Amino acid sequence: MQHKKDLLTGRVLKLKEDASLGSNMTFKKGQEFEVVKNMVYMGGYPVQPNMQQFIYNWITNNPKLFVDDTRTW
Repeated sequence: MQHKKDLLTGRVLKLKEDASLGSNMTFKKGQEFEVVKNMVYMGGYPVQPNMQQFIYNWITNNPKLFVDDTRTW
């Protein structure tokens, strides 16, 4: 069985609805999160190093918030 973290490598995930992460971080419906080699990117830029693990864990622990929007070029 694959570990859930392995399933995210090279994925583009899009929020299905507005969501909050903590009390001061909100994301709008449609926000894309790119996960490449267990690093999280937003808008083509890596998330701040001190927030990487926090956001990555939030994504992996809340899969129902996202739709897989990975594209094949």
